[in-house]
Amino acid sequence: MKFKIALLPLAIGTCVNANEIERIEVNPLTKQYSPVNTLQMSKTELTGELLQQQKAPTLGDTLSQISGVSSSYFGASAGRPQIRGLGGQRVMISSNGLPVRDMSSVSDDQLVPIEPFFADRITVLKGAAATVAYGGEAMAGLVDVDDGRIPLQHSAHNYTDQIEIQSGYNTGTALLGRFQGQEQGFAYNVNLLHRERGDFKVPKNAKDPACNDWSELVLSSQLQAQCQVVLGQPQWEYNGTKYVDVTPLDQQIIEHRSDNLQGKVENSSNYQTSFTFGGSQVFANEQLLGFSFGYTRANRGIPGFMHLTSKGTDQLAETGKIRINSDQYRFDALYSKEFKDNSFLNHGEITARYTNQLDDESLAERSVNTFELSNWQLNPTLNYQFSSELTGMIGLALEGSKHQGGGVDNYLPDINSDRRAAYILQNANYGPLSAQLGARYEKVEYEPSFPATYEPGRGQGSAIADREFNLHNYVASMRFDILTGWWVSSSYTHAERAPAVNELYASNPHFALLIEEQGNAQLEMEVNKATEFGTGISFADFSITANWYENQYENFIYLGNTGVNRGGVFVKEWRQADTENTGFEVELSYTLATKTAGDFTFTAFADATENTPVYQFDGTYDPFTIENFFDPKPDQEAEYYRRNLEGDSMPRTPADSQGLAVHWQYDQLSASLDYVHHSAQDKVAKGEFASQQYHLLGAYFSVTQNLLGYESEVYINIDNLTDEDARPHQSFLRQLTPLPGRSVAFGIRAKI
Repeated sequence: MKFKIALLPLAIGTCVNANEIERIEVNPLTKQYSPVNTLQMSKTELTGELLQQQKAPTLGDTLSQISGVSSSYFGASAGRPQIRGLGGQRVMISSNGLPVRDMSSVSDDQLVPIEPFFADRITVLKGAAATVAYGGEAMAGLVDVDDGRIPLQHSAHNYTDQIEIQSGYNTGTALLGRFQGQEQGFAYNVNLLHRERGDFKVPKNAKDPACNDWSELVLSSQLQAQCQVVLGQPQWEYNGTKYVDVTPLDQQIIEHRSDNLQGKVENSSNYQTSFTFGGSQVFANEQLLGFSFGYTRANRGIPGFMHLTSKGTDQLAETGKIRINSDQYRFDALYSKEFKDNSFLNHGEITARYTNQLDDESLAERSVNTFELSNWQLNPTLNYQFSSELTGMIGLALEGSKHQGGGVDNYLPDINSDRRAAYILQNANYGPLSAQLGARYEKVEYEPSFPATYEPGRGQGSAIADREFNLHNYVASMRFDILTGWWVSSSYTHAERAPAVNELYASNPHFALLIEEQGNAQLEMEVNKATEFGTGISFADFSITANWYENQYENFIYLGNTGVNRGGVFVKEWRQADTENTGFEVELSYTLATKTAGDFTFTAFADATENTPVYQFDGTYDPFTIENFFDPKPDQEAEYYRRNLEGDSMPRTPADSQGLAVHWQYDQLSASLDYVHHSAQDKVAKGEFASQQYHLLGAYFSVTQNLLGYESEVYINIDNLTDEDARPHQSFLRQLTPLPGRSVAFGIRAKI
């Protein structure tokens, strides 16, 4: 693991001005006008040496040490960022300012088609304010990866080709190359990556100890399903008040349907190859035209997974390894213009993208489920100013997607979707006071259809219908500098989100989640009324920032329990009810510069989040009384079932975390040591099991020197130094696989 980023230049409090964030300057004429930089909200930017140290094979793991951010963790090759306890359809992933449309928001086992190793900068926007520029899918926040695939710098730039090689113990082997140049005003950029990793090692058994505990398993059929075990015939006896297990010890037989190896997670291997090429041309020093092409191919195993009831098997109990092959093609285009002689207009930009991604899931080397997603986007923006104090931007977001599925285990119909949106952001800066107002209107349309090969399930997800949603988002934020070095901020956001395709139309077993997933085509839009307060103090080399947030969701869309087991998996269906998301983040930083021993930076942090159902009644209502049977009260009846099926907490809420880190730099030497404690999570939903606390210790050391005539950095990166059995509470795989055990990576980065 890597240390939480709490450095003042990188962890900026709520409602900061875009020009206050320290960053690597890529192109001052383009990047400063992007929506990511224009939005005034809680931001963290990861650049430079810290980004190099944090880079990991998945985007979620790369960012998991930022305060308030966690990874969904679906093995070493799939992990999507979660922000403030929420993920999936509420965290937007964007690349160079444009949304990335892929299947990872639908299912955590799917690959996020962004390569962190290509990133020059990663920006995390925390909170609902991002919905004004990016829509309801940024309800919890946004992660933007700037990989520079379209080169933007055309003036006095020292282009440097780079190559990086990495390998080691319990880690992958990777080869990365970046080649840049400029010929007669045409700049180009080429990125190449190949990475592969075998099955990773773990300190104990692959499965959670509860998967070998008869007393735990016999009381929970859901735990049996999550552990992929089958029990021998339990024996029960009534003790006068309840039935208790009296199975003799020699008959407590636990049969594992998937492997539970000691010291290794089987089928966790993966490989990936990525390539991008981009070019751009500047005209009259005020217009830029650029393009890029990218291709990614990956093959990865789903750790511990098999299908109990796949239609592709001949026998109910047949097992097999699950592997997913992914291919993605991506085309980007950019046109930008600077209005140098215009007192009102600053910058105009048109960005466009087309992607096609194919995921093919195989069971025992037989293709059983495929997804093909095609998406196009067109986003024009215009930045303006009434005066130096009043600036803003307007933008349009136009896009269309086509989802097609296939295979005997397909759980989604074919779906065409269209989105049309317009938004405005207005800034006002007067001395110590800065404010931002924003508004967005968006229309989302879905047109589902059943292909000839699709067999819908028996649940409500089989009743498909066209849907249309008209959405409105608003934000108001302010910051006031009370004194030099002391500021306070606040923001209020009204955000609306259309249900996602799986929330509306899923119907059939979703084996990656070990459930049968049923959508609901009658779901309404989700509404979030978000409030956030922040403050920060900085003087000399010390800083402290704190943020508190509250998100009041109306018609929160969640995957609810039914209590029904069908075909070896539990049935869950998408529902709506009011839910509250609250939490805080505190970060401290102190830098000590010495003349003889180098520079030290000490950081500390704490974060916490809660996701809780909102109940309006006292819980005494019983729908099975004679009175309520003949005179039912629908609102109280719905709450009764939610209380009994879901409990007092939403599932897979990340545990609280706290950490310390020290970073040292002296001439050509750099080192860091970091410690993070993840608390036990006992605020769990019905049918969910508490998770244990765990500690992660990491270390990094590098030296820069000249090797064979090239400026080179040699580094060692150690993750999970104490070989901890770490199982993130938010991971669907928690019972099947922990985080990798101790790993040691050796690498070299060279400028050639």
